[in-house]
Amino acid sequence: MTRAQKKPSVSLSSGRGVVWVGLLVVATLFHVWQKVEIAHVERQLSAAELRLRELDRERTNIMSGIAFKKNFGQIEDVAIERIGMVHAHSGNAVAGSWAGRELD
Repeated sequence: MTRAQKKPSVSLSSGRGVVWVGLLVVATLFHVWQKVEIAHVERQLSAAELRLRELDRERTNIMSGIAFKKNFGQIEDVAIERIGMVHAHSGNAVAGSWAGRELD
């Protein structure tokens, strides 16, 4: 009788299997971490865009307020009502005492 020789089996040793499983787990965790980071950055971007719209609206309001105060009719109203100035008649100088209080 001849003895049958065992064929070498093609299998991963336990150490190589652990390495492959570890690499798979690390790759999966890295992928999930990237997704979480992308979601976090998208939330920050949305908040920044919202803040930008708010600041743009505020800038528009401030610019319109400045333009309104540059209006000569508004300047005249402030001068007459708050400071107490009067229109000078031709050739007359108007003298008076008024307190230099804050206008705004």
